Amino acid sequence: MIETERLTVAPLPVGEREAMVAVWLDPANERLHSGEGEAQVRKWVEQTWGVWERATGALVGDCTLFFAEEHGEWELAYGFRRDRWGRGYASEAAAACVRHGFAVLGLDRIVADVDPANPASVRVLEKCGFVHVGGSGGTLLYAVARGAREASG
Repeated sequence: MIETERLTVAPLPVGEREAMVAVWLDPANERLHSGEGEAQVRKWVEQTWGVWERATGALVGDCTLFFAEEHGEWELAYGFRRDRWGRGYASEAAAACVRHGFAVLGLDRIVADVDPANPASVRVLEKCGFVHVGGSGGTLLYAVARGAREASG
């Protein structure tokens, strides 16, 4: 479990998976670019860490580090309920997960891919010290190395 000033990030309990599926299937979130649909969403949700507001206990999104086979590296992924956008939650949770990846998991580098049409997500990554390192197939690839400038959350 990871705690920040306003959020708790932890493995998603089975009982909360349907709520996360609904967040991911919201067309505004554009979580899946591959078009694999609900079956893929359900598979991913089994491995996701949820993000809860500490003040209300409400599940507001996800923020996860996972080993991405397509990159051969650990990847950061996140998404939040539309009604919680603009509150800085993505930056706060992402920065905490990056710190966790380096300090607890002992990672040397973390990557993240992002849709170039999503400048808010690019800003989140940049706040966490990620830099653009490439990309393909309509996504940009960002990376941050251990010791790089990290966001304070």
